[in-house]
Amino acid sequence: MRTGTTKKRVLMFFIIIVILAILNVFSNQIRSFVYDKTLNLQATLWQIGMDQKTNKEVRILTEENQKLLSQLSELENLKKENEFLREALSLGMEKEFELILANTTAKNTFTFQGITFEDSILINKGKNDGIRKDFPVMLSNKILIGKIADVYDSFSRVELITNKDNMIDIQIQDTDAFALSKGEGDLKISLDLFSKDKELKEDSLVYTSALGGLYPAGLVIGKIKNIQNIDNEPYIKADIIPSFDLSQLDQVFVIKTTQIIDD
Repeated sequence: MRTGTTKKRVLMFFIIIVILAILNVFSNQIRSFVYDKTLNLQATLWQIGMDQKTNKEVRILTEENQKLLSQLSELENLKKENEFLREALSLGMEKEFELILANTTAKNTFTFQGITFEDSILINKGKNDGIRKDFPVMLSNKILIGKIADVYDSFSRVELITNKDNMIDIQIQDTDAFALSKGEGDLKISLDLFSKDKELKEDSLVYTSALGGLYPAGLVIGKIKNIQNIDNEPYIKADIIPSFDLSQLDQVFVIKTTQIIDD
């Protein structure tokens, strides 16, 4: 029993000696083998660490860039508003009208609450800002845009003067004639009820008159174009080219008129 145990111990001791000898003789080769096998793993782990660091840095830079872009956009909008207000002040409009400045949020044709509106814009002011139905809407240079059609708490829909539901009492430049501007849709206006007894000239300016009671007199609507004096028609026909550019309707003024009573 003891003899067997002693033999096992001698064998184990011999094996250990052999292993140590091998490690000593081939230590460099073993280290190279282990290094080669772990090199790719080390590189992968290092790359993962760098990628995580880079992704974090990129995320931080992206967030900072977005904040800067937002600030630049706000500054640009503020600059436009200031220019818009300066133009109005230079014309003394604040003395002539009580105005509410608003920004446009949608233009021309859009769908709201399942209804498609044409020749309209949405503005970011509503009942909470003192806006009421039928208040006139214009630009800073007294160009008429339209009137308030629908009012909500914090925004409103403006019906453009080109809308098919919009008819306005007008006066023609250099004449004592009164007529109507009639919205045709698709950003177009026609002249209506202009008497053949009066002279009508191309490019004559068209203004609002006070006859209808809704709009202040003297707001610019557009210019006369394409005059048609047809024999069997009782009135002269013509187009009115609107003076506003839809693409430039970023800010507008709503006129608070005393004639319109709150609902």
